Amino acid sequence: MSRIIVATNPSCDMATEYLDVWHTKAVNLAKEQADTYIFELNKEKTNKQELTELIIQKNPQLVILNGHGSYNSIVGFDGSFLVKSEENEDILAKRIVHSVACSAGKELGPCCIRIGSLAYIGYKENFRMLHKLNQNTKEEKNNDEIAELFLGAAFEAVFSLIKGLSVKDAFDNSQKMYLKNLQYTIAANNPFLNSAVAPHLYHDFIHQVCLGDGNACF
Repeated sequence: MSRIIVATNPSCDMATEYLDVWHTKAVNLAKEQADTYIFELNKEKTNKQELTELIIQKNPQLVILNGHGSYNSIVGFDGSFLVKSEENEDILAKRIVHSVACSAGKELGPCCIRIGSLAYIGYKENFRMLHKLNQNTKEEKNNDEIAELFLGAAFEAVFSLIKGLSVKDAFDNSQKMYLKNLQYTIAANNPFLNSAVAPHLYHDFIHQVCLGDGNACF
């Protein structure tokens, strides 16, 4: 059976433009995998109607939700919700869900598990990310070594899932990269890394959650 991914990519402000850079890496990785197909919703197409229709049409085993969020929702390009607890989370039933979005792992994640999602990896508080100033082009964002400390660790879970690893292994790989990056920033002879970057990395590390069946695989 083909492996199907549906992914959202609103790319509507600086934060989500950085997510777009790493989303592209995930898309390229998916295209390298045997019998794997990824269907994207980019920019204005990142809305509830388009997401619902695409999930119904393609029936993905893995849904990747990049964007802004709150405790009970993940939003799209225009700020309206894509998925909201006790509204339409049932579209994620029987699927593995990965989300790089603030806080949605607090309420939406558990709600997804209750209605039958296989697993959910995300963040139960704000997803924090620092980056260099004046990185305007996609190439500049791709080469931003400060942002990479955050997004490399976050997207390691996505990359691991796409490669076919279990949900638990994907989460563990992400956590290990967070720890590696934390050790680097704490040990560096650089006050900015020590006092600014390290605390935000630690915040993301402790608030990343893995819910549901850790043995589930894409």
